Amino acid sequence: MKFSPTLGLLALVSGASSLTVTTNVDQLRSKQNTTVVPNTFIVELQPDFHPELQPKDRFAKTKPGAKPNWRVRHQYNDTDIFYGVSVSFDSPVDLATLRTSAGVKNAWSVAVVPRPELRGLWGVPDFNRGGTKLPDYRGSSDVNRPLDMGNVQKLHDKGIKGKGVQVALIDSGIDYTHPALGGGFGRGHKVALGYDFVGDAYDGSNDPQPDGDPLATCADGGHGTHTAGIVAMQDPKKQGFGLVGVAPEATLAAYRVFGCEGGATNDILIAAMVQAWRDGADIVSMSLGLWQAWEEINPFEDVVNKLTSHGVAVVASIGNFGTAGPYSSSTPAISLSALSVGSIESDIYPTAWTAHDDQQRAINYINVFPATELGRVEVVQLGYGLDVPITPNITSGCDQDAWDALSNAQLNWNTTILQVSWESWCGTAWGPAVDLGVKALLVTMSEAQDILVDEPGSEPAALYLDIDNSKLLLSRLAKQPAGKKYALTFDGTKAVAVANPYGSAPDYFSSFGPTIEMTLEPKISAPGGTILSTFPVDAGGYAVLSGTSMSAPFVSGSLALLKSQNPRLTVPQLFARLMTTARPVNELNSKLTASVARQGAGIIDAYAAVTADTVISPAEFSLRDSASPAPQKITISNQSRSRKRYSLQHVPGTFYRLSNNYLSDIKDNFSSANLPLTLDIPASAQFSQSLVNLGPGQSVTIEVQIKPQPDMYPFANPVYSGFIKITADDDDEYSVPYLGVPYNRTEVGPIVHNVTTVKPYDSPGVLKAQATDLFLADALTPTPNLETYNWTTDLDKAYIPVFRIDTIMTRFLRLELVPANVSFVPSMYGFDPDVHIDYKFPDQPILPGFLGVPTYGLVLAESIEPQPEGSPIIQSTDIGHFLGLALLDPSLTNDKGDKFRIAAGDYRVLFRTLRWRGNETNPDDYESWLGPVMRFDIPSDLPPDFPNSSE
Repeated sequence: MKFSPTLGLLALVSGASSLTVTTNVDQLRSKQNTTVVPNTFIVELQPDFHPELQPKDRFAKTKPGAKPNWRVRHQYNDTDIFYGVSVSFDSPVDLATLRTSAGVKNAWSVAVVPRPELRGLWGVPDFNRGGTKLPDYRGSSDVNRPLDMGNVQKLHDKGIKGKGVQVALIDSGIDYTHPALGGGFGRGHKVALGYDFVGDAYDGSNDPQPDGDPLATCADGGHGTHTAGIVAMQDPKKQGFGLVGVAPEATLAAYRVFGCEGGATNDILIAAMVQAWRDGADIVSMSLGLWQAWEEINPFEDVVNKLTSHGVAVVASIGNFGTAGPYSSSTPAISLSALSVGSIESDIYPTAWTAHDDQQRAINYINVFPATELGRVEVVQLGYGLDVPITPNITSGCDQDAWDALSNAQLNWNTTILQVSWESWCGTAWGPAVDLGVKALLVTMSEAQDILVDEPGSEPAALYLDIDNSKLLLSRLAKQPAGKKYALTFDGTKAVAVANPYGSAPDYFSSFGPTIEMTLEPKISAPGGTILSTFPVDAGGYAVLSGTSMSAPFVSGSLALLKSQNPRLTVPQLFARLMTTARPVNELNSKLTASVARQGAGIIDAYAAVTADTVISPAEFSLRDSASPAPQKITISNQSRSRKRYSLQHVPGTFYRLSNNYLSDIKDNFSSANLPLTLDIPASAQFSQSLVNLGPGQSVTIEVQIKPQPDMYPFANPVYSGFIKITADDDDEYSVPYLGVPYNRTEVGPIVHNVTTVKPYDSPGVLKAQATDLFLADALTPTPNLETYNWTTDLDKAYIPVFRIDTIMTRFLRLELVPANVSFVPSMYGFDPDVHIDYKFPDQPILPGFLGVPTYGLVLAESIEPQPEGSPIIQSTDIGHFLGLALLDPSLTNDKGDKFRIAAGDYRVLFRTLRWRGNETNPDDYESWLGPVMRFDIPSDLPPDFPNSSE
């Protein structure tokens, strides 16, 4: 990848070292403002501050409230849950000052939470969309297989279906006209309560238009209808698929926080959470979230804690950022009192249909609805017209000759379907079919693929065949006599079962824990991949979607079943019952137990949770960062009416590293930072007792010593985990998940050093790059101790410094240029301090600098905290910073944000970053690196419009 020199002051160069690609300072600040609404805050007020006044009037008594030109977006006047305001100012306000104002308990920036994705297969069938009666698709397919996966069906067979429990869904609204969701709204209906906080036109950036009706009929608003169905749907007789939700007798309350497109601000989400409490919710289900792994800046923490203390359980999706590896969780799921949920793939594709060839031999294809409108069509392979054998490489779509031949074939696409192949090396490169007028594609595959099909109305329609049916079809096509066409008639109208090769494994998209503070996340998992559920009637009535958005309502429904039978249990007790009875699952196609960072306690077992007669405490161990974590204690309580014998066993989980390009002694293991390796590096465990006998009502506490294997690569962000398995003599099984980091963060980092990167390049270090070639792999290693860099209008002759510095787990970093003779003593040198150099001091003012270190100016600074308007410090909540920063424009900024040119002369780069749990005002809490002399040749006539960040 090459960047234009017009990127300006700071260009982040990319290459073989797997750096995260961002842009320059100004653009990063703009990026921040796309998620954080400028000068807009959620303010929690002190309860004893002017208690006689309403929230708006109380805020007006604060120092920030005394400023003119502000408006209240929301008032939160429930002293039990949250008391304060959401307020927007017309002029800049410093969040730090706001937080410390008299009368203010806490404050957070208002941020936009992106709308949940519709990940999967959804479509519009050929029926009267003006009515509410749906076709009967019942067939042999086990459409309710997720209920078996979560062991829910056994409870339904006993008549336990969630009656008397109210589940609040904070989502995109519900199409309650759907027959499976009761067909109406209000008292006596399945969807009995709710509120629309936003309206159809709201997108997260405009003013909401609230009303009392949470109805959402737009297809892009179908997410909430899908999650509602997972909780409580019940298809009527002779309509739909025969679907049943997890808790079909639970009462639903719908709170709409997303419009038909766009995101929602977190202050609206808090308003919905407070309203759910007022309306009597037992469970709040939130299939949404913002990628945020730092607990300390989570604005939902106080609200979730208060709801929990008042008996309201908050269940939330862990997020769909799993390809980023560990520390990819989201808020509000990471709230300490919430139950965060990961996703397990369904065992089947729930909507497969049958087509028959002219010999009445069946082929099954995957789609939401049967493609009967196609009738009888002839199958033509991509590559038709080429005088070569047709192979999957040709039908993949990446062979242009195949498309050219097809365009000359003059086929009638009204009576023809095109067979293409989905090959991982090529992808879904079938775009030219649109220009050819192809109406439908028959998609085969040579290896298993995760099927997420196009949105409704997409042309051409794509019908997918699994591996077995792909082989059948291709075999029949290969055996077809020359000159004779092979045809299929799409006549099947009843769903059939097709096995899912990814079934019962953690979904690749499901976010990993832990939090940055190393709290165990997710807490539990549930079926969430390839889930059939309700959808707005006008958009087809049903959809097959995938995501932790689908697993969270499954857990909410399971929690409703548990609470209906155990109304006196507290929220933490309910959560613990679900976690300790969950069943750990293996990694995909592996005998290794999946990491707790992926699955939490395992897949939910609702029946085991309801029928458990043993209580295990605690339900989890967050072992934090230590090579030798402290001993843990597990209490086993026999609440049955008979004596029980229990045995304890250790089950290690897989080991993960976030950044596998930092494995200096391991060959061929280099991987992108967003593709963590699954490793078999098990921890060990010792028990004070491994066998115990308990009579009815008796308890015992057992000490467990868990010890990870020594790890040589702390900069790779390793995470280890496992389970303490407890088996009773009646075969009931319980487990306690644990998770930790096998080194001490206060002793390691945050600056990555003494490792080998891919090139290899030293980190930290300075490289020398040609201004027109910012590809990192092309950068040069400079002369030790002193190197010359030059800027010129002839960019082909300009050679500039690239600062190559990586960090892990830091809240604050600062990169600046300092005098070459600076007396500062760093944690590590990037040069030999004993080498004498005759310095050429620049005609450049020396500024006081940060924490007493003189400086010429700031190159880059990032902080976890929001910054005042105009600050040169960028807010960044990244867990690690992988920097390859090119000083393309010889300019710096001061701490007020003023930008200025620098003069020719000698400089050093100083990098400081805050240690784990360090204090930003304490110089001793920083790890630092001081670089070699950089001799800058900067022509005095370099024009002020030299390519910079403003262009």
